[in-house]
Amino acid sequence: MPEVIFEINRDLSVSMRDQVVPGHNRWHPDIPPAATIRPGRPYRIECKDWTDNQIRNDDSPNDIRDMNIDPCHMLSGPFAIEVRSPVTCWSSTS
Repeated sequence: MPEVIFEINRDLSVSMRDQVVPGHNRWHPDIPPAATIRPGRPYRIECKDWTDNQIRNDDSPNDIRDMNIDPCHMLSGPFAIEVRSPVTCWSSTS
């Protein structure tokens, strides 16, 4: 099973702002990485929908009408990507 590098509370009423590692709504250099992704290793990132659970699966248009768009575009992360050093390959022919 892949390692979970970003986990959210299973109670979807908990906002991304209130998670153990809070979500954010923009990329900014002052937001520290939540985890590091290492090459060659499987991983899983848990996410919520971009509205932070304001849109329900109940076929009602009211959630769209009543949505607060100020905190929207919730993101998991950010993540640092570990980069392997370039490898020099030598070959020789006789």
